[in-house]
Parts: sequence; structure tokens; C-alpha cells
Amino acid sequence: MPAKDKASGKSLGVAAALGLGLLAAACGTDEGPRFACPQAVLVEDAAQLVRFEGPGRDLTDVDFEAEIQAPAIGCSFDEEAFAVVGDMQLRIVASRGPADNDRTARFEYFVAVATAVGRRIIAREEFGLSVPFEGNRTRVVVVEELSPRIPIRADETGAEYRLYVGFKLSPEELNYNRNAR
Repeated sequence: MPAKDKASGKSLGVAAALGLGLLAAACGTDEGPRFACPQAVLVEDAAQLVRFEGPGRDLTDVDFEAEIQAPAIGCSFDEEAFAVVGDMQLRIVASRGPADNDRTARFEYFVAVATAVGRRIIAREEFGLSVPFEGNRTRVVVVEELSPRIPIRADETGAEYRLYVGFKLSPEELNYNRNAR
């Protein structure tokens, strides 16, 4: 069955801002400062989401499942603001479960910026998403487009930061993910 692609542009405007790089690729031009894109880290315990309808935890009780796949990024440098600016795409695959009655998967995911050393969280932002299962579709692919921005000091590059991505999970959903391994 073909997947449906849906893109939505979102700008992350938090004080420390968000940035991401699956690759620690060097960016820049000969005229401007050289810098590196931050590394993206998919939070293992929060990369999948299984949402159940009601108290049961059987396969027939699954409302929907969702998975965040490896994020992709390109980046540039804003000389005026002295910031690394990302062009990030986050691919999310949602599958309809047997207990789904409204043909829609609703969930939230987060993006957090942390220092590479010490992993101190500098900024965190949550995004809500509603994925419709139109017609007879049981699987939908959504591509979220984010424009993260990390202000840096003159002695820094984007490599001093990590971007963590995952679903916002309830304690029960997190426990389910940990026990499913």
C-alpha cells in the first residue's frame, strides 16, 4: 500500500533554540566561519509509540502505532545572529490499529537541545501532530519540517550540541517500550 507524505513547516524559536544533525558534517563557506552541524540522537526508549484503546494490552486493543525514523538535516550559518540554522526533516510512520475508531492518530513528539559534554538540556519543545488515515489507508508517512536555530559563541561550533528527538510518552507507554525489547 503506498505511503502518504505530508509536510508541515515549523520553526523552533526557543531562547537557546534547537538544532540537529544526523551527520557531524562540516558546513560553511570560505568567506564565513567554519562550523559543524549538531548531532541528532533518537531517544531509544521514545522512538516508538504504541497507543492502546482501553485497559487491555492485547493486539486487538491497539489504537495506533507510530515510529520516528532517523532525522535528516542540512545547516547553514547566520553571521548576523551568529547561529547555526538547520533545515531538519523528521519522518514519522503511523499505522492504524484494530481498536482505532476515529481513523486518526494523535500524539506529541519533542525536540531537545543539550550540550554534548554533560548532556545538559538547554531547550526543549513539544509538537502536536494529528495523522488522518484517509480512505482505506492503514499506514501513513508524515514528514515534519523544522527550522532549528542554535546561537553559538565565537569559540563554539554546532558540534558542541546534541539534538534529542522522541515521542512524548505516558509512564505506561514508556514502560511498555522498555518491556517490549
